[in-house]
Amino acid sequence: MIPKKIHYCWYGQGKMNDTLQKCIASWHEKLPEYEIIKWDETNTPFHKFPFLKLLYKQKKWSFITDYVRLYSIYTQGGIYLDTDIEILKDFGALLNEKAFVGFQTNLEDSIYPINSAVIGSEKGNSFVLDCLKETEKKQRLQFNAMGGPPIVSKVLIENYGLDTYKEQLLNGVKLLPTSYFYPFSWEETYTKDCIKPETICIHWWQDSWKNKKKGFKYILDSFNRKLQKTPVMLKDKLHYLLDKKSFFYIQ
Repeated sequence: MIPKKIHYCWYGQGKMNDTLQKCIASWHEKLPEYEIIKWDETNTPFHKFPFLKLLYKQKKWSFITDYVRLYSIYTQGGIYLDTDIEILKDFGALLNEKAFVGFQTNLEDSIYPINSAVIGSEKGNSFVLDCLKETEKKQRLQFNAMGGPPIVSKVLIENYGLDTYKEQLLNGVKLLPTSYFYPFSWEETYTKDCIKPETICIHWWQDSWKNKKKGFKYILDSFNRKLQKTPVMLKDKLHYLLDKKSFFYIQ
C-alpha cells in the first residue's frame, strides 16, 4: 500500500508564484491526512550522489528534481507532485496500488506519452528503481540530461511493453488515462468541461524550472557547463563500459 505522503522539490531558494502557492495550498486542503515533505538544499543527500552535486553547482534545478522525485518515493514511498499540480480530491483507491502514473497523451500524439508530474509508489518499488537507474545513467553519461516523461515513457514502452492507450495494470504499474491527472494538455486552454468525475488533479503546465536566459551569456554558460561535466562524464562512461553492475549508486 502506498503511504499517505506527498513529496515535492524546490531548489534554488526562489520565490513561488501565486499559482504554485495556490496549488500547494490545495494539497493541505484536500489531503489533510497526508504528510507533506519538501525536498530542497537542507535534506537532499548530495554527498551520496556526486552527479547531483555537480548539477546543483550548475543550477540545473529541474534535472535534480528528475532524480529526487524518484528517490523520494523509492526510499520512503508516497506520491510525488510537481508544484503546479492542483489537487481536487483524494487519491483514494490508488493508494492500494504498488505504483501508478498517468498518460499525458495517447501513444500516437507524443513519443513521451507518460508524465511523472504525478507518480506514486510503495517504498522500494521495482518500476521506480528502473526509472531511477535510467535517470542516473542519462544524467551521468549525456549532456542533455532531461528526465521525467522521457524516462518513465522509455521504461514503460521499451522495458515493460506498453503499446496501448488505456487504463491498465502493466507489470504492477497502474496506468491511468489523461482525465485523471492531465485533463488538458500543454497545447490546450483550460475549461471546466475538461474536469471529469475521475479527475483527481489539474496540471497547470507552469514550466517553472525553465531557464529564461537567452543570447551570448546563455551560450557561454552552456559551454562552461559542458567543460565542467566532460572529464566527469568520460570517467563515468568508462566505468559504465567496464562494469555496469557497480555503476549505479542505488542498486
